[in-house]
Amino acid sequence: MYNRKGQISVIRIGVLAGVVGLLLVAVAAVTYLSDQASKQSPLEIAPYPNAQLWGTSDERFSSRNEFFRSPDSPEVVTAYYQQKLEEHYGNRDQSCVRLPAQGDAPSSGGNSRTVPYQFICLFDNSGFRTSQYTRVLIYPGLPDPDPYYNADGMTIIKYEQQWQR
Repeated sequence: MYNRKGQISVIRIGVLAGVVGLLLVAVAAVTYLSDQASKQSPLEIAPYPNAQLWGTSDERFSSRNEFFRSPDSPEVVTAYYQQKLEEHYGNRDQSCVRLPAQGDAPSSGGNSRTVPYQFICLFDNSGFRTSQYTRVLIYPGLPDPDPYYNADGMTIIKYEQQWQR
């Protein structure tokens, strides 16, 4: 840092500051690019242990829907995803939301095709100019005359996933 005369060398300090600045820019670029790359696939949340894959729909280049079925109640399944939310965020600030908060949806009375209530759990891993999330919907299954679509007595778990291209 000092020149031959024992004084502070402005040139040496400038070169050192320039090198440190270039290193910081390189580290920032690598961090940004790795963050962008990590958002190019779905945010995977482990399915409920007792659930079976029921099918997928609306698969696109950067989004998909997956359906699972479980014989356990929606409340038991939601407790599992609440625990997963706490693990994902590292705290209890986020929680699954029940819609409607109490009772059944007004439009579900007498209509066998309307879900009476649902729980929504949002797992978000979005970053700077990127989006990556999995929204989990949990609701009671509905009866259907077609045996494949009949979910009476089951709980449906729907993953709505979106990620960056």
